[in-house]
Amino acid sequence: MSQSNKCFVDQITAPIKLIDVLPQNQCDEVPSHRQLSTALEIEECLNRAEPNEYLHRHISICQRTSWSPLQITRGLLQLVIDKHNISDSFWDLPSCFYHRNEDIELNFCLPVTVNKTSSSIEIWYTIRYPELKPSEGIWVIRQSGLYYRFDPSTGQTVSILFSPTPNSVAHQKIENLLLGIECGSKSLLTPWYIHECLFAAYVPRWRQYILYLERKLLPETTTTFTSFIEGPLRVGYDNLHSLASLDNLFLQASTLLSHGEDVLRELSSAFNHEGLKDRAPGMTDTLENYRRQSVAFCRTATFLQRRAQTTAQLLADTLSFRDQVLAKQQNSNMLQLNKSAVFLTTLTLLYLPASFVATFFGMNFFDLDQESKRIVCTPMIWIYITSSILLTLFTFLVYYWVLHHDGAVVNGMSPKVHTRDWRTLARRALTIKGDSTKKSEEMSV
Repeated sequence: MSQSNKCFVDQITAPIKLIDVLPQNQCDEVPSHRQLSTALEIEECLNRAEPNEYLHRHISICQRTSWSPLQITRGLLQLVIDKHNISDSFWDLPSCFYHRNEDIELNFCLPVTVNKTSSSIEIWYTIRYPELKPSEGIWVIRQSGLYYRFDPSTGQTVSILFSPTPNSVAHQKIENLLLGIECGSKSLLTPWYIHECLFAAYVPRWRQYILYLERKLLPETTTTFTSFIEGPLRVGYDNLHSLASLDNLFLQASTLLSHGEDVLRELSSAFNHEGLKDRAPGMTDTLENYRRQSVAFCRTATFLQRRAQTTAQLLADTLSFRDQVLAKQQNSNMLQLNKSAVFLTTLTLLYLPASFVATFFGMNFFDLDQESKRIVCTPMIWIYITSSILLTLFTFLVYYWVLHHDGAVVNGMSPKVHTRDWRTLARRALTIKGDSTKKSEEMSV
């Protein structure tokens, strides 16, 4: 219980509901049900209650949001455990519901735990399921947990439901079931229907969730398979990111559905082992039907995951081949530019001697003698020759230095980027991370 300190609150702000279904001998003068919704009433009821005054007791505890602690104090939950003789290993169940500020243990599920004593059997587990947020039109993954204790000798049952939000669907179904039981009804003899209510509330939602993801996958798949390398691409690296995200969601769905299948299998096995099939003949068949649905949904999610992986691989190959085609075109253009450069160099070499001669004799160092019709050179021609030699040597020296110190030259010519101290950057990164975490927490509520 590493997260036990984050599982409970100091002050309860959401209702805790306790429903007692009374036995037949107490229904003649009082109502067949007793419903409490405040922590003070529940505490007073637990302190004064007699062991045999109820036939079935259901306690519903919720979180305000999926990332919030349970709306119950540790002392009150300890009182519940002590009054109903719940085993100490039960604390593993509430430890799954704690305050979070980052995406951790979002796919962890507590497996079915069966604890048998001389007089009773205890079963507890958690399941995860998708739930639609109507206000935003998006699906999120929720978690619920159920504890169940049945005493065959007295026929008493105790159930504790942990829900991610107040008035969850499973809570409403169980509440309607218990409040709808009439005094002396035979439904009291089949208390295991609580498990059926839990899975009836959430298993069918997997089909809608997978359909929601498939509708996001189909446009990506269709666009990718109808794109050609030679033509303009309608897909890019953003589509590759979307496919990777869908791949992870389908993998998560198949993993959580596999856990639900294991829970249903273990429950059916426990019911058959305890000889409860005769008392509730339709219970094991109903749980088996939900298990088959989970297998079918898991198979569909696995297929769509592989389809997303295939589409992502095809898109990655398409983008890679497209980059190769563009690189080939660029190489062809560079080849044409090289041919043009060779042609211009050849022309330069062809006309350079004539241009040099014309420039050389066009300088003021030479003049035409009108009388003798001859070219006359000034004695100061040595200035030109000396300057040319010195400038040529200086040019080669600069080229040699740049050739051996190209890194310093490039760094000196590059624009300067002023980086902050690493501690400042670390604090800024943590601040950005904290802001993104708060936004994620608000979206998951």
